[in-house]
Amino acid sequence: MARKDELGRRGEDLAAAFLQRAGYEILARNWRTATGEIDIVARREKTTAIVEVKTRSSVGSGHPFEAVTYRKLQRLRALAAEWSAADGRGS
Repeated sequence: MARKDELGRRGEDLAAAFLQRAGYEILARNWRTATGEIDIVARREKTTAIVEVKTRSSVGSGHPFEAVTYRKLQRLRALAAEWSAADGRGS
C-alpha cells in the first residue's frame, strides 16, 4: 500500500473512532457508486452524517478544508441521496 493510501486510511480510522466516541454508529465506510465515494456514513439518534475525510501530513499543500470545493459538496449531496435511497432507512 502506498504511503499516501496508508495516511488516508489512518485518517479515516481516526475519524471513525472520533465519531464512535461522540455516540455515532458507523453505518458504512468507503461506500461507492458510479457517482463517487462516501468515506464514512454515521448515525446518532435521528441524525445521519455523511463524512468526507481529508488527511494531510502537513498544510504545505493547503488546508484540508480547501480540498472540499463546491463541486465536491455537490457530489457529496448526490451521494447522500443515493445512499439514503439504497439504504432504505432515510434520514
